[in-house]
Amino acid sequence: MTRWGKNFFIFMITAMFCLFCRTVFAYSVSTDNTQLTLYTNGVDEVIAHFKMYNGWHIYWQNPGDIGRPTRIKAQNGSVQVVNQSVPEHHIAYEIMHEYLYNNEAYFSLYLPKIENVVLNFSFVECRDECKPQHLQIALNDVSESSSDEWKQVKTAAEATFPTKIKLVSPLDDNEIVLKNIETDMVHFVPASRHVVQNDSVIYAAKGKKWLISWLTEDNKRLSQALLLTPEKAYLADIVYVGHQMSLLYILLLAFIGGIILNAMPCVFPVLSLKIFALLQNKQLQGRWQRALSYTLGVLCSFLLLTVLLVFFKQQGEAVGWGFQLQSPWFVGLMALIFLLLFASMLEWLHFPSFANDFIHRAAGLNDFSTGFFAVLIASPCTGPFMGAAVGYAFLQDSSTIFAVFTALALGYALPYALIELYPQTLAKWLPKPGIWMRHVKILLSIPILLTSLWLFWVFAAQMHASMQVQNEESLHWHTYNSDKIEKLSAKGENIFIDFTAKWCLTCQFNDKMLLQSEHFKDFVKKNKVHLFKADLTEDNDIYNAALSAYGRDGIPVYIYYQKGTFKILPIFFSISELQE
Repeated sequence: MTRWGKNFFIFMITAMFCLFCRTVFAYSVSTDNTQLTLYTNGVDEVIAHFKMYNGWHIYWQNPGDIGRPTRIKAQNGSVQVVNQSVPEHHIAYEIMHEYLYNNEAYFSLYLPKIENVVLNFSFVECRDECKPQHLQIALNDVSESSSDEWKQVKTAAEATFPTKIKLVSPLDDNEIVLKNIETDMVHFVPASRHVVQNDSVIYAAKGKKWLISWLTEDNKRLSQALLLTPEKAYLADIVYVGHQMSLLYILLLAFIGGIILNAMPCVFPVLSLKIFALLQNKQLQGRWQRALSYTLGVLCSFLLLTVLLVFFKQQGEAVGWGFQLQSPWFVGLMALIFLLLFASMLEWLHFPSFANDFIHRAAGLNDFSTGFFAVLIASPCTGPFMGAAVGYAFLQDSSTIFAVFTALALGYALPYALIELYPQTLAKWLPKPGIWMRHVKILLSIPILLTSLWLFWVFAAQMHASMQVQNEESLHWHTYNSDKIEKLSAKGENIFIDFTAKWCLTCQFNDKMLLQSEHFKDFVKKNKVHLFKADLTEDNDIYNAALSAYGRDGIPVYIYYQKGTFKILPIFFSISELQE
């Protein structure tokens, strides 16, 4: 081969290799000084990785006294920044603060849909001079990352993210308390520019607590702040409450809420089991043991759920009351158990003695197992008083969470513990045992069957990967989007938000009786109300964070905006409460 032929061969191989590289890395775009690479799980998550070269840098969402925020917007869809890397804090010319990324930065993005969405990134890259830049990537051009690659990128990104927490501030003040932090220094950085007045932040340290207060400009309200310590960084969502409620008041709310929880639809099938057990055993002998056993079952079940909730909360997960029903495997298991209970009550199935004893106890003949089981199936429901108490508890430390859930458990156990203690009261209203008990048994098995069918329906919905919010025939529901809600609120528009889930029976009841009623439809049309739905049937960090921002951790929750302000509606609201 001639020298010219060898050179041509090398040129062709190099060109083909470059073309291949371009095909594989088509999701990377760059300026002269910054490279942007996107990774996706192919469903609803995208990680954007910025890489800056030769001493150039870009800025955090609050750039400080100079610079410009890095912004991400979506065409043909919506995008929300779930988290982003902790910025570096620099002081320029000894007087100007700036928060920037020097070498690299990760942004975790959530999109309800990825198909046909185009992401626009606007930022300014600076060194001795600053250059405004704009990069655009169509997500249809981004190949889904392999599982190993996605795991590596997500691990690398999460290592740079701050820990997300929620902190409470009084409605009439601007102050937060950072607890259980062993550090000599905290630096408070507002997540938004031009909200906090310059040099107005005051720090007060007391033991492991830091009290931080500030003044705002033009009565604005700060919703998020970055808290930097030498050991760790925290991104705090700030929740404002009307007044600082005492723990005793919260415990009272939780206790009353636990009592009322017995009247919620979710508990009906368990009540069937319990009533049937009481029908079979109205003796006074052993009543204290039965009442105590039932109460201990309720307490143990609540304790187990609370331990899991606190554990996930400490891991940075956004979880709330009824979180276990976001798992399709738990829902499927519960559906199967209820189906077996139904068949057992009708004596359609006959099990071996050991299995029959287990099912017999689970069906209500053992008070401890009845109490334990009653809590698991009651978790999709919330009720009056309970929502406020649980929402407040999740903004406090672990000891407060345990105290609130213990009060809730005692309130939940009280009515049926009293019935166990005084079965003669029930006996006065019931005839002597006879054939009528079999008819009652069949009647009480119906809600158990309905619950099993409902749980199978929830399971099927959760397993459907492309499940989307269904629009009602005459009302148009939008998928929850905080950016749209903020813009509409700024214009003084009327907005209604429904936090719901298919596993929440109260939600489904209200959907049929309230949200699909002609009165509600007429009100929406007459007042031009914008409807948004946040479906928590499957776990969703964005919706969980939004729910927590309103001071709630259980559903249903209904929010109504009017003239730029919002109010949290009662669980069973009326149209007159919307018109107030």
